[in-house]
Amino acid sequence: MSFQLSREQFRTMILYDWKIGLTYKDSHARLVQAWGKQAPSDHTVFNWFREFQRDNFSVQDAPRSGRPSTSVNEQTIDAVRKIIEDDPHSTYQQIENILGISSTANNSIIHDYLNLKFYHYDPELKEQPKVWMSTTDPRPTKIHRTKSAGKRMAAIFFMKSGLIKSVPLETGTTVNASWYVNTCLPQVFKAVSERRETRGLRGLIFHDDNARPHRAWITNEFLLENHVEQYPNPPYSPDLSPYGFFFFPKLKNQLRGIRFNDDNEMLTALQQAIDSLTKEDWFIRMHKCIDTEGQYFEKIN
Repeated sequence: MSFQLSREQFRTMILYDWKIGLTYKDSHARLVQAWGKQAPSDHTVFNWFREFQRDNFSVQDAPRSGRPSTSVNEQTIDAVRKIIEDDPHSTYQQIENILGISSTANNSIIHDYLNLKFYHYDPELKEQPKVWMSTTDPRPTKIHRTKSAGKRMAAIFFMKSGLIKSVPLETGTTVNASWYVNTCLPQVFKAVSERRETRGLRGLIFHDDNARPHRAWITNEFLLENHVEQYPNPPYSPDLSPYGFFFFPKLKNQLRGIRFNDDNEMLTALQQAIDSLTKEDWFIRMHKCIDTEGQYFEKIN
């Protein structure tokens, strides 16, 4: 007897396997053994295991929004112009969400009809936001700095209680998913377990941005195997990115202009600067994002 199972039926079976403690690999193997080519891919099974781990037990398809309008007319052009005049910091995504237009229509209106460009003015601290300007306006004065003698990258992880781990990137090494999973995160999780002696990684919520190594398949698999929940970062929420508003600007203010004799001296100064930060700023900012219902703002106060 041959018949087709629905996606909801397969998800119900995956939920059962998750509930009885199977791994996603075991669940996928059972589905393939029973249903052959009908079975969902191991990647799909993994994604549903992750959803169940986040207490999302619905096996129904999520509702999809309608296709955005792609029309370019006088009314839409005026609406885009008014949004930008009211807030020159508006992003492409914000405009498209407000008006329900496609990115193609939005891009055409901004550049072909309004003759605007998005310019990043960073004369001093590179903290000034991007703004829309007419293509005929002069560019703001920008100070050019002399090139640094060298740079050393480090992946930095912190909790509300302070710095957890700083993992320097070896010279010539590239930040990719393999380095992130095999070199970086094991050191971080070891440091977290030492800090949380009784709980270890249990109940840990991991918040990073949407860089490719952070969202790679092997990274998701590694976090799932270690029972670490990954806090999803919205793709267009810079106000919720702690490194962008809280971490790097404050470190730059403390370390700007200082020259170090070697990497060890630099890393020591970096750790001292991190320890001096007020960790509560992270949470104050997040609460203000909630209070303002996602509206744009720059300063804490």
